[in-house]
This record gives sequence, structure tokens and C-alpha cells, in this order.
Amino acid sequence: MFAYGIDGDLRFISHHDTLRLFRRALARADLPVRYSEGFNPHPRIMIPLPRPVGVASCAEVIVVETEHPIDPDDALQRLDRQTPEGIQMLSSRRLALAENLQPIQVRYYFEATGASPEELSSRVRSLLDSKTAVVRRVGPKNPKGRSFDVRPFIADLRAAEDGVEFTLRVSQDGTAKPAEVAGLLGYDAATINHRIRRLEVQWR
Repeated sequence: MFAYGIDGDLRFISHHDTLRLFRRALARADLPVRYSEGFNPHPRIMIPLPRPVGVASCAEVIVVETEHPIDPDDALQRLDRQTPEGIQMLSSRRLALAENLQPIQVRYYFEATGASPEELSSRVRSLLDSKTAVVRRVGPKNPKGRSFDVRPFIADLRAAEDGVEFTLRVSQDGTAKPAEVAGLLGYDAATINHRIRRLEVQWR
């Protein structure tokens, strides 16, 4: 397992493009990645918590299966030399065979402009006092949109210096999107991602 950060222009690449980036980097690093069996084998790598496009992060994880045990520190250095600017390789460790990474909570920060500290604190208190906070989710599978209550997923929310820091729960029912929380605080959810940073992930 490798921990990494992503920033700069690379934060705008998609989940699938991030996987492709790491496939190429792992190949250049000459690491013994295990491939799936069958007619069209693929490298067995996984990002257990996809990152919203545009969101920067210092808390990303990618799991890489290898053909045989390798030294985590050596693998980290080799992979770090092959990743582009905007990717910061942070650490690596071996996972136990029975270890299944499942996110429980994710902490975010977003830069909040255009509101005084007092007004921002008032918006935060209002959202925390709300029993429900319903947003409309529209996507390829739901072109007409569907209602989604974000409030049960907000574990913590507080005004911070020049912005807002908040923690979202992750469960079998899903999770809230960080942009949805920003939208509920009066910001444009469609354009806010570039001002959001993922700070920490708590794993089961």
C-alpha cells in the first residue's frame, strides 16, 4: 500500500486517469505487480476511496498487489522517481492478507471567500442545527435527479482560519460529497472542488 498526495493541475484528472498514471509509473519503476488472469490481464491495483475531480489531497491511498513480497521503502523510492510533478509519494507499508481497507471518516478543508468570519460561523451553526440537509443529485443514471440527505453524514463541521473544516462519515449507504457541504454553506457546489483539500482518511 502506498500513501500519496496530489495537487496542482493533476488534481483535475479523473479516478480512471489516476489509475492509468500509476500503472505507467509502476511499470517504469519495474515493480513486480501482479496481473489478473484471463484473456485481457490487468495490473491488480486499487484506489479504495476515489477522489472527487478537482479536489487536492494529502491523504490518498493506492493498493498494489505484487508477485512476491518487496521492501516497502525501496518500492516507495523507486515509484517516487517515476511519478510526475503534482504527485507526492508519502509512505508505504505491507498489508496483511486479511486486511481490507474500508474508509470510515474523511476530513476535508475548503477555502471560504466572500464571507466574514462571523457570517461563516453563523452558516456553520445553522447547518449543524438542522435535522436534515437535502441536496439534489443529478447524474447519468439519474438525469432527473434524486433527493439526498447530507446531514447524517456530517460528523463534524467548524469554521477554521480562512475556511471551513469538516468530517464526513462513510457507510454502506454512501457518503456526502464535500462540494455538497460547501453548497449548503452558500457556495457554488459545481465550481468549489478546486478549493477543497482532503486532509485525512480514517480506515476501518
